[in-house]
Amino acid sequence: MEALQRNTTIDFWRGFVLVAIFINHIPGNLVEHLTPRNYGFSDAAEAFIFISGVSLALVYYPRLPQGNAWDVIKRCLKRSFELYRMHLLLTCAAIALFSIGYELSEDIGLIEADGRAAVFGDTAKGVTGILLLGHQLGYFNILPLYIALMLWAPFALILVRIHVALALGVSVAIYGLARAGLLVLPSWPEPGTWFFNPFAWQLLFTLGIVAGVLFDKKPVPHGRGLFAAAIVALIVSLIVMTNGFGLAPALRDHTFAMWDLTKQDLGMGRLIHFLALAYMVYQSRLGESLEKTFVGPDLMRLGRNALVIFAAGSLLSAMGQVIMTLAAVKSSASPQVIGMIFTIAGIIGLLALARYLEWNKHNSAGRRSGRAKRLDLSSASTG
Repeated sequence: MEALQRNTTIDFWRGFVLVAIFINHIPGNLVEHLTPRNYGFSDAAEAFIFISGVSLALVYYPRLPQGNAWDVIKRCLKRSFELYRMHLLLTCAAIALFSIGYELSEDIGLIEADGRAAVFGDTAKGVTGILLLGHQLGYFNILPLYIALMLWAPFALILVRIHVALALGVSVAIYGLARAGLLVLPSWPEPGTWFFNPFAWQLLFTLGIVAGVLFDKKPVPHGRGLFAAAIVALIVSLIVMTNGFGLAPALRDHTFAMWDLTKQDLGMGRLIHFLALAYMVYQSRLGESLEKTFVGPDLMRLGRNALVIFAAGSLLSAMGQVIMTLAAVKSSASPQVIGMIFTIAGIIGLLALARYLEWNKHNSAGRRSGRAKRLDLSSASTG
């Protein structure tokens, strides 16, 4: 968003998105009614992918003019492998959590819902599918998309280096083929396709790369007409998602049936809504204002440690689903209230983890600096 100007603002929005993803991945908790997906066609997934594209451009694009294209390719491949390894670890940990939850609750949904039946029903095929990324558990399918996008990233960067119009043209063409059903990644062993079609979502990722390249030093121009159109798009989305503020109960369902708002292949309505939101946020300098509030530093810490926080949030969200199930079948407590309490505690835990990670980095840097000074003094005395 307006994060294009300062990495601190990118960190702020990334941290905000990570919190929203964590909340949304514990379905049924009362806090999820406050997240942005309830008030607009797009949600945290779009923001996560766009910000990832912006960040990647700011880090890697400057290397291309220096003739370091191969270095960029190697770094993107290495990052893809790191994400793949993290995805496998998170999936294994989630399977263990849901297994324990099932043993404690005997609720069959914990081992059958959200794609888990393929693992618990036929373990050999299920595990092989996970290793091949052909099978992804529900709520654990963002990293596979990100892995695919990191493989696309070097090509997108090189295309932008040649000409921005070429990069956008190729990306839009791939998106069109994906929307036509010609470019998909199949699921296995269960039939179907990936929940997030990377051939479609690469368009938003590429737009983030282009934004990072073009507007790193030159701000996005303000247009009154464009800003007004963005506000109108956001208001329409808000009215639809709230069913006309409760006055038209079927409005949301009718709109989703008629308009192009699918999440799997990045419906055009979702894309337009996110771009309108990003433009409005950028022009209003909302991030720059919010990062100066009392929550700003903590959200920036989350953003600076995104992968670790995402991993911890994913495991906590799986634990939250298990705890809500246990509350429903083993006690008289309201699962929604228990989920709300767990979610709030989880957010506090993530903030504490981010603070620890920053403290540890600072201490490690201090220790390295101290060792370097001692070596310098030792060399000087022996010299």
